Amino acid sequence: MKLSRIILPAILALLVFSACKKDFLNTPSPEDGNLTDNIIFSSKAGAESAMTGIYWIFRSENYNGYGGDPNNSGNLTCRGLQTTMFFFEVRGNDVFEALRSWWRWETAWEENANGRIQNGSRTRQIWDMFYKAINNANAIIKYTPAITGASDAEKAALIAEAKAIRAYSYFWLARSYQYTYAKNPNARGVPLYTEPASKDSKGNPRAPLKDVYQLILSDLEEATTKLTDERSGKFRINRNVAQGILAEVYQELAMADGTLWQKAIDNAKAARNGFPLMTNTSYAAGFNDLGNAEWMWGFPVPEDQSLTYYSQYSFMDLSGGYYRNIYYNADFVGKYSATDTRRALFTDFGDNPAAPARKWGSRKYRSRLTTSITGDILVMRAAEMYLIEAEGLAQQGKLQEAIDVLFAIQGLRDPSAVKPQASIGKDNLINLILLERRKEMYGEAGVYYFDLKRYQRDLVRTGNHPYILNVPAADPRWLVQIPLSEIDANDKINPEDQNP
Repeated sequence: MKLSRIILPAILALLVFSACKKDFLNTPSPEDGNLTDNIIFSSKAGAESAMTGIYWIFRSENYNGYGGDPNNSGNLTCRGLQTTMFFFEVRGNDVFEALRSWWRWETAWEENANGRIQNGSRTRQIWDMFYKAINNANAIIKYTPAITGASDAEKAALIAEAKAIRAYSYFWLARSYQYTYAKNPNARGVPLYTEPASKDSKGNPRAPLKDVYQLILSDLEEATTKLTDERSGKFRINRNVAQGILAEVYQELAMADGTLWQKAIDNAKAARNGFPLMTNTSYAAGFNDLGNAEWMWGFPVPEDQSLTYYSQYSFMDLSGGYYRNIYYNADFVGKYSATDTRRALFTDFGDNPAAPARKWGSRKYRSRLTTSITGDILVMRAAEMYLIEAEGLAQQGKLQEAIDVLFAIQGLRDPSAVKPQASIGKDNLINLILLERRKEMYGEAGVYYFDLKRYQRDLVRTGNHPYILNVPAADPRWLVQIPLSEIDANDKINPEDQNP
């Protein structure tokens, strides 16, 4: 009998945790994560440590390595959530690898061990990371009601936070392993689990996308009502972050049901409350500090826990990084006006006929220290919420309101910007907002890639991109394949259930 590898009893043994310290995490203790249920969940402190362990999984610089082996250092780029976000970033048109080094194959959409295929490292990293987070969240949801030393309200908040983590994880999985919801809500999504693993657990089949999103919405709606603004650190999900995730989810679903744009708007506005847009000086400071007032959610990386040459700063910081191999499309750079303060962050290395892709670098991401390659990991910030609101308003036909929200960013970043007129029309305004998402948020979370999927648009590479290609919206390469290890282990997922 096959068992899904994500629900093997060993998963519970891999529940890692650590004590909270002032800014984030120490190394998990015990280091092997070998915990028993009663140790984790006998008290509020134990439940808090279990929760912190999930964030450690998201932040970990050494999560899984190649093929899921933490002792195999061959895959130096499988490092937690930042790896997943950057994988989709280089699959767009604006940001690319140009030295034929790490991220080369991902940039090129190659069907090899570094790509989306079933026996590749990327799908194992995405699948394993999020399903471990889901399993651990399920354990917190199940066992927290019986813990001691916590009020009913505190227990409810812990459960709500775990449900937000579960929803966030399923949202990533749904978008990675299937086309956008609007294309076919009944398409096969991913397996759903709402109970923690046990020795008797069995694998589940791929649930329809509509069922996956039903659970996501249920979890997030509860989280936004039971969480507060308070939290022990920015690495934790509070009400603002849960609202931000919910805004992203409604942004996805509203492509199929236009009435949901209002929910996207409302949650985006609520989420950014208390998080002002960063100044242009802060924008140019290196995107490396969780203390930035605009950052809503992220993971601190102290110097003694530096991600060194595994981190995105190693690839993107062209002066202080290690690989220094990420460059930017000349067509993309050309979309900034000369007076846009973000334009000044790009560095022109000149024209080189032998290496035309290496013309433009960027100083947006820079190591916080000169003594090590160190920088905090950004997950969510307020600018995204402004742009979700602007997109929603434009989709509703409220063009002037959308322009006003959009110009809060455009006018700040470019002192000479001219405010668009409502006569631009709905479609042109939406395209302008989508462009602003690229300009404001490049390098952050695969925004351009997922916007193309949402709008079911082709990827058309242009400019000096080193891997020119055209990927039609219906191309199966938009779908990450389910790991072969999961198909081998799960009776309910067979080869014919695989993505093409």
